[in-house]
Amino acid sequence: MDSANNNLINRLMAWFNKGALHFSTAADTAVDDSHEHFLPNFCQLKMTVSVLIIAELLALVITLVMPVPSIFFDNYFEAFFLISLFVLWIALASAMGLCLARKYLNRLPNRMAIITAYLLLLLITIAVNESVVWLLWGFGKIGSPRPEWYAHLQFQNIFVSAIINALVLGYFLTKQELLQRTASEAKAKNQALQSRIRPHFVFNTMNIIASLTRSEPAKAEAAIEDMSELFRMMLNEEETLVPVKREIEVARKYLALEKLRLDNRLQVDWDLGKFPRKAIMPILTLQPLLENAISEGIEPSATGGTISIKLWEDNDVIYINISNTIPTKRGRKSRPQDNESLDNIRERFRSHYGDKASLTASAHDDHYLVAMTLPVRDTVS
Repeated sequence: MDSANNNLINRLMAWFNKGALHFSTAADTAVDDSHEHFLPNFCQLKMTVSVLIIAELLALVITLVMPVPSIFFDNYFEAFFLISLFVLWIALASAMGLCLARKYLNRLPNRMAIITAYLLLLLITIAVNESVVWLLWGFGKIGSPRPEWYAHLQFQNIFVSAIINALVLGYFLTKQELLQRTASEAKAKNQALQSRIRPHFVFNTMNIIASLTRSEPAKAEAAIEDMSELFRMMLNEEETLVPVKREIEVARKYLALEKLRLDNRLQVDWDLGKFPRKAIMPILTLQPLLENAISEGIEPSATGGTISIKLWEDNDVIYINISNTIPTKRGRKSRPQDNESLDNIRERFRSHYGDKASLTASAHDDHYLVAMTLPVRDTVS
């Protein structure tokens, strides 16, 4: 390969690497809202990698079907290298173009957005073709920026691009539709699980207020104010994940309401270790467990009992232990190992975290323990 070839390849590689670095930086800092729009998010790094893999496979196919040697290539290795560079350049430019145009495309009707995105990909192909021809002319590889094969090259590349872009864009749109459908089903399922928990909370709180209305009206009034504040925080159909500190606040307010009803029969021991400020967890995780602890462990005892809540973080995992004393005479049979609330929380954990979260329950001689682990998440979604 002569000096002109080396200079041309080095220049192309420098431009390609510069574009790849810029785009990967943008992709790393992009917000993951891929489920919110009709078009895929080509600003995501994983989407870019998929595009580049498809481009590399296309370059391999083109290399195998074209004649070598030719006026441009001396052997198959050189052909594959330069064709890969050319195709990857188009692929990277296309992904960057769709990334930059994304916020404008998402404002259009779906059909118009698809047509506009498709035409944008064809324009990018034409622009890259034109740039390559001028580079070849500038480095002395061809005698004119409009050689006799120019029209054939443009037509061939645009025709191939039209077919490949239609197939690839159709693939990504179908995949995006599947992701949106899966996300919608998961959201609906989580809302259904939450709706099964909320009535218990509402009825239990209303019972607390009713029990205080005649005997202690001042406490009942305070309880109503606490309940309105608590409901404002938690009765939000749109939220499924909330900061851990907010979930703790909900639990504290709920226990404060129960304390009004049970008075000295209920003792609460909080042991909160350090955890990331932005750590999040599914909403209404602690409250139903505390409700079970009170109804199955504290209320049946004539002298009441103690609920202990321990929470800490270690190696990007949040640990939560909730234990309550149980009536000695009932022993291990005081509470079932699994109930509907535990099953609902396990199902919500599976929906949000897969196998990365767990919930176990165990009864001992004098207490019942629920232990949970869930991964730390850095941002609230």
